[in-house]
Amino acid sequence: MFARWNTERGRRGEATISEDQILTRIHEMGYITLKPIEVNPSYYELTDGTIIEAGIRIEAVVPDPTQPNGYNVRTSNYAVTYVPRNARTPERYRPLTSAAELATGIVEEDVENRILKEEFSSYALSNGMTLSIKAVVAQIQKTRFFTEQGEPIYSVQISPVYKFKKGS
Repeated sequence: MFARWNTERGRRGEATISEDQILTRIHEMGYITLKPIEVNPSYYELTDGTIIEAGIRIEAVVPDPTQPNGYNVRTSNYAVTYVPRNARTPERYRPLTSAAELATGIVEEDVENRILKEEFSSYALSNGMTLSIKAVVAQIQKTRFFTEQGEPIYSVQISPVYKFKKGS
């Protein structure tokens, strides 16, 4: 059975639901909902001028008394690579056949890098608290593989660092 919603008509004529209605429903399911205040990915520069953007997407925040801070924060990481034009070699591209192939194709275990920017992102939580989180890159590994545009493919290990504050 579907929940009852107060709907409006979207631009293509189908019913749409307000974000506040959706967040209220999610909150009723026992999740702490969040709204971004400020989102700041981290940036790192490699010796060849490549810039790595690292970020963390918060998927869910759930009250959890077994955790030291009282919450379980479920996240996923992302990394985007920006490679200088002169370092791209499209002729080196070949399709990967599996994730295992990527893992066995490491040619540089710990790529030297420097931090360009590491700042916290902030989110207002529905329980009145503020969650601050930042992506910290622990290790960058270069593989022998390239994208279709000739950009080297890197494996980037990202750790979330987060803190909760009462009030906003």
